[in-house]
Amino acid sequence: MSEKTSPASTQSERIRQAMRRRQEHKKQELRQAILTAAGQLFLEQGYDRFSMRKVAERIGYSPTTLYIYFRDKDDLLFTIVDEGFEQFGQQLVAAARNTTADPWERLLALGRAYVRFGVHNPMYYELMFMQRSDFLMHAPQGESTPRIQAFNILQEAVQQALDAGILHPGSAQAYSDLLWALMHGLVSLSISVPLFDATRLQQALDEAPRLIERGLRRR
Repeated sequence: MSEKTSPASTQSERIRQAMRRRQEHKKQELRQAILTAAGQLFLEQGYDRFSMRKVAERIGYSPTTLYIYFRDKDDLLFTIVDEGFEQFGQQLVAAARNTTADPWERLLALGRAYVRFGVHNPMYYELMFMQRSDFLMHAPQGESTPRIQAFNILQEAVQQALDAGILHPGSAQAYSDLLWALMHGLVSLSISVPLFDATRLQQALDEAPRLIERGLRRR
């Protein structure tokens, strides 16, 4: 015959569970605070001047606390890159899916999504493509696929355009690299060159499709 659980023990277990939930919530809040402060400091000071100690000072904790969550500054920035690539990939996928079946329009939509992500998320973009581009060849924890595979969606779109006869015959990889270089150049100028303001960026974006069309599209 099984023993019945007393009301007192049931109440004690509920209290312990509530305490564990609060503790886990506080841990998640602190982890996010660390990531937010790290991103801000990275933008302000760059990779070389960035340190765990400065992040700890920004959020009012000891550096020892940060090492409970992250091994070192690369591990911390690596985690930020993970978040950035997750958002980046989601936006590229959405851009590809939300366009018409026209392969040309899909390419243009991917280009706009790329530039929009970079301009609106300079912290992520600098870490992903400008300051620590070596992170591109790393894989997120627990996975074997490097982040560079996020660009498969672009190469697939280029291949679809080639298969449809829209582009001049050529290498899908080479065409993808050319498009990537164009998009990266626009975002990099927007982030790092004050003279390249929103007006100049928009003018360049307006001209880019015509430039690409003249160079790659079959008539």
